[in-house]
Amino acid sequence: MAPMAIDKEPLGLPSPGWQHRTLTILADLAQSDDRIHELRAYGSAAVEGAGTDQWSDLDVLLRADEPAAVADDLTQLIASSLAPVFTSSRDDSPGRCGVRLVLRDLRRLDITVVSSRPSSSTASCAPIGQSGSELADVARAFRFDAVLAATRAARADLLIASHLTLQLPRHLLVAAMILRDRHAGTTHHRYGGSRWDLWTTRLSGAPDPYTRGGITAAIRYYVPVLDELLAEGELELITDNSPLRVLLDEVDAT
Repeated sequence: MAPMAIDKEPLGLPSPGWQHRTLTILADLAQSDDRIHELRAYGSAAVEGAGTDQWSDLDVLLRADEPAAVADDLTQLIASSLAPVFTSSRDDSPGRCGVRLVLRDLRRLDITVVSSRPSSSTASCAPIGQSGSELADVARAFRFDAVLAATRAARADLLIASHLTLQLPRHLLVAAMILRDRHAGTTHHRYGGSRWDLWTTRLSGAPDPYTRGGITAAIRYYVPVLDELLAEGELELITDNSPLRVLLDEVDAT
């Protein structure tokens, strides 16, 4: 599949109807790959205008040979043709590969590729930018949960938004534990009392994430903490978080 410059959204909440415009582009990309036998939308974007708004993601199901390879190749094409990937999540099982993407222009794509051969299995697929680093995985999960929490808050689903926001300090504590292990050269720590314990005090100052305003405030509080932790371990993992900040501004204005 050859990359094509097709559709660019400005930084900010995607314009109304972006799901169906993007679906048309994905269908064109799929036609150029002989491994893909079917592509269709499902969920809220399956029928144009049926409950789809700017906060909705685009759910796409593909039936293809080599699901893992197709998912990875399509992700690369999306990044080069639509917008770079801000963060991502993935899961896979025999015969199925799922990739969830948040683009830098805040379009969210949930892509599931299933095998066109029912008896086949799929190798593990990885999101774009996968480095094999534990810290990279934590940073990716943090940003993904932060985006989902903000989107849920925009729709006043405070139950799930609060749950997702409370995941963020957990990701940060995991990052601190990874860094402590690296600096100590061991995963065995009989006692605490090291400088890494100070991160718990830092996290205790976050706003309570139980209202819409509290959720966005808590996310804003946690983002620079992530960058500080990454600066302790892998500076190259620090990224421009402006898409997340734009999203939070939009939620606050809702």
